[in-house]
Amino acid sequence: MGAVILEIISVAGLMASLVMASVLAFFFRYFQRYFEEPEEFRRSYNLVLLFLVALILHSLHLIGTALDIPNEHVFEVMAVFLLLGVIFQATRRAFTMAVTADIRREEKARRIAELTALQKELEKTAKELSETKDFFNSIIESSADAIVASDNDKRIIYFSRGAEELFERKAEEVLGKNVLHLYPKDALVKEKRLERSRKLRKKGVIRNIAMEIETPSGKRKNISLSLSLLRDEKGRVRGTVGVAKDVTREVKAAEEVRYLKELSDRVFEGIPEGLILMDNEFGIISVNRGFERITGVRREDVIGKNALEYMRIPELEGVFEAMHLKQKVVMVKYSGQSLGPTEFTYVSPEGERKVFTDYWTPLFDEDGEVEHILVIIRDMTKRKALEEGLKEQAARLKRSNELKDMFTDIMRHDLLNPIGVIRNYVELIKDEELPPLARKSIEAISKNAAKAVEMIENASRLAKIENLQEIEFEERDLGAMLKEAVEVLKSHGEKKGITLVAEADGEYPAMVNPFLEDVFSNLLSNAIKYSPEKTKVYAGIEDAGKSWRAFVKDQGEGVPDQYKETIFTRFERLKREGVKGTGIGLAIVKKIVEMHRGRVWVEDNPGGGSIFYVEIPKEPAG
Repeated sequence: MGAVILEIISVAGLMASLVMASVLAFFFRYFQRYFEEPEEFRRSYNLVLLFLVALILHSLHLIGTALDIPNEHVFEVMAVFLLLGVIFQATRRAFTMAVTADIRREEKARRIAELTALQKELEKTAKELSETKDFFNSIIESSADAIVASDNDKRIIYFSRGAEELFERKAEEVLGKNVLHLYPKDALVKEKRLERSRKLRKKGVIRNIAMEIETPSGKRKNISLSLSLLRDEKGRVRGTVGVAKDVTREVKAAEEVRYLKELSDRVFEGIPEGLILMDNEFGIISVNRGFERITGVRREDVIGKNALEYMRIPELEGVFEAMHLKQKVVMVKYSGQSLGPTEFTYVSPEGERKVFTDYWTPLFDEDGEVEHILVIIRDMTKRKALEEGLKEQAARLKRSNELKDMFTDIMRHDLLNPIGVIRNYVELIKDEELPPLARKSIEAISKNAAKAVEMIENASRLAKIENLQEIEFEERDLGAMLKEAVEVLKSHGEKKGITLVAEADGEYPAMVNPFLEDVFSNLLSNAIKYSPEKTKVYAGIEDAGKSWRAFVKDQGEGVPDQYKETIFTRFERLKREGVKGTGIGLAIVKKIVEMHRGRVWVEDNPGGGSIFYVEIPKEPAG
């Protein structure tokens, strides 16, 4: 019996060894799976263990049956193995609980560490988000544009500093109030508002809505408003964001630009000369009404066409061929210099022959490159005709002057000689014994002959003065010249019982021409001629600041006020009744005085008669 048990135990030991090897392999796998898949293993472990126990017991039963071992012995061995299994299970549970406690402690520590790290990461992220929010808020607040946000009920929920400046309202005044109160009444019209709302809902954004607002201070501003939908993280519409920009300056600038453009267009159209504006490729951009009028070519026939292709355009060929357009456009573009004016003859579509001048000027861009070319065409037909007429008149005037000079020479030489012969014979006859009537006639002939000589000499002198192109000046003493004229004419005055008195003490230097002597002689001669007998004629010079003022006073009949101006005009005196003489002498006086940049006039003499004044500048004339 003992041998049988030993044999069973031996076999059982062998099987136990196999089973233990399997158990160890099982436990190894257990620990491995425990750490890899602890939850899944715990759910299947009990089933596997029961399967192993049942397998061992069944194996023992088969061994006992094969060896004919009584069942009680087999059951004893099974009891031993069951006991060992119970011990093993208890040991396993104790070991598992210990291992599980360690693992849970490690897991808890690991999770605490992970949670701590996650908390720090969340705190760091929250800080960065806060800084980013502050940064973007700073950007929004520093924006010059006005930013206004409103909710779906149109209540203002955000009002930037730019909005405060634009609308001149504080944020605390408008937050929570209806956003529509910020905008003008015409923007609040229901139809407009609904249309704008539909468009905003459909597109999500509306840009550059132009409107004019009035601030609480009464200032009117032009703004450009852009609207966009405000959405939450799920894309739901929560309100509207409006960005408004003050464009008052831009609007005014645009209005000024528009006004200047309209003004330039009006000027362009209003200029009577013909204007052609071309680009730098010689395309005709515009012509004005003046071009249509003077050329007879309609603007629609030329605008948009290239000037260099005018040979293919019947409407342009005549005028552009005449002005040599091809050569000029190339010269202006590549030289950058203006051309003209040049004259050319043009035959209009109606066959009318016209004379034009053209002027070409380049218009530059910001880089100094030729951007446009402006051509100015002026109709010179009438002016040319006037010039031709003036040339003819000048030629006739030249011939007239030549005839006048010839007449003056004839009058001076051919008339003075016969008159001189008459005067000589008169003087011879006056020495003879004559009857009273004959002597009176001889005296009249002598007197009129002397007057004719005076007139001829004055006319010759006036013609000579008027023909002077240049006049030379020299320094002379006006007082000495006046006294010399008085001395020359003193004897002539004494014949009528008239006394000449010179009041020119001192020196009166001035730059004058010797012709000025004729001024004093003419004035004194007229004073003697028109003064009563036994009167005095006074001549003198006064200081008049920048001029010397000479005067001649007589006690004659005087000059009526209506003739005080015309008395110095040649031939005018012949038309005036009550004024003696031809006026040639005073015309000579005026001409000579004007040559000296002076002036001459006549006033009434308080004592009766006239006072003739002459002012001559002290400084050189011209």
